[in-house]
Amino acid sequence: MTPRVLDLDHDATTPVDPRVLARFLEVEREAPGNPGSVHALGRRARAALEEARAELADALRIPTDAVVFLASGTEANHLAVRGLGDPRLPLLASAVEHKSVLAAASERGLREWGLDRCGRAVVRPVEGRVGMLALAQAQGELGSVQPVAAAAALARELGVPLHVDAAQSLGRIQHELVLRDADTVAISAHKLGGLRGGSALLVLRARPRPLLRGGGQEGGLRAGTASPSLAAATARAVALAVGELASRATAMAAARDAFLAELRALVDCAPLVPPAECLPNTTMLCFDGVDGRALVLALDLAGVLASQGAACSSGSPEPPAVLRAMGLGELESRRCVRFSTAASTTVDDAREAAQRVARVVLALRAHATRPRAR
Repeated sequence: MTPRVLDLDHDATTPVDPRVLARFLEVEREAPGNPGSVHALGRRARAALEEARAELADALRIPTDAVVFLASGTEANHLAVRGLGDPRLPLLASAVEHKSVLAAASERGLREWGLDRCGRAVVRPVEGRVGMLALAQAQGELGSVQPVAAAAALARELGVPLHVDAAQSLGRIQHELVLRDADTVAISAHKLGGLRGGSALLVLRARPRPLLRGGGQEGGLRAGTASPSLAAATARAVALAVGELASRATAMAAARDAFLAELRALVDCAPLVPPAECLPNTTMLCFDGVDGRALVLALDLAGVLASQGAACSSGSPEPPAVLRAMGLGELESRRCVRFSTAASTTVDDAREAAQRVARVVLALRAHATRPRAR
């Protein structure tokens, strides 16, 4: 009998909130036109698009024209990193960044901060000039909350813009200080109950140079026909996540902590970062004597979803680069697995998941130590 699936990989993506899906379908039915058309259907679509922009802006208490709708967090990071500051000068960032941030810096160059033992960027000046700074609000694999205020102070001191990737953190921890300090902020709807393919860049101060040119949509920053229904779904997801932040964070943390307590009572494992230093839903655990990739696959068969790190890197045989950057050896890095809860994860489900994980870990350890037949 196939076991009931227990999803502890919500940092990869979250199921769409039924209220968000309902909003998407409502706008798709009622505003099917091109928002650039001047006829009635086009005007209706344009009105729906602008209503979505206003809803998202109101939820975050930012100017309406700061919201630029895009197709992914990766696109938002590229628009900021390739479009802000002096492109002849490198980006100052660290290994905590999403791959899209580091890849976007390939043309301008990269200067790096080191990391502390909790996977936090050690924000400090570096020799030579830089064109901009970037720092995720929370590291995607470890969940470690980053010192954005220190990065903002350094950016002001250097007179360069700061970009913050908040795709993993919005709706899980407070966002007000990030919006106060950053020049641009990337968000991704599918991380907080929205639809995949919905994203936005919040252009709060410095204005980036566009990557795509054409019809001049999104204030000239993103050419291409916008989807009013996807924008409406993104806005609704953000509004719900922000409005329900306290209750969601409490539920996520309760499930995460119950999972950790149950698991550590059954099997030896260690969180790489103390839960108090992380997002409320995330923990990266290291299991001695167990290959993390093998564990993820075995857990899938046991009906527990987990990952070694970011879903965009799941095809790589290598563990997340951030683990090596924070000082772990190759063998230790390969023993790590990330678990992440949602507000919908119950404490009972978390405990059941922990029991399944413990059984699988013990079985893998027993297999690894079993003498091989000659």
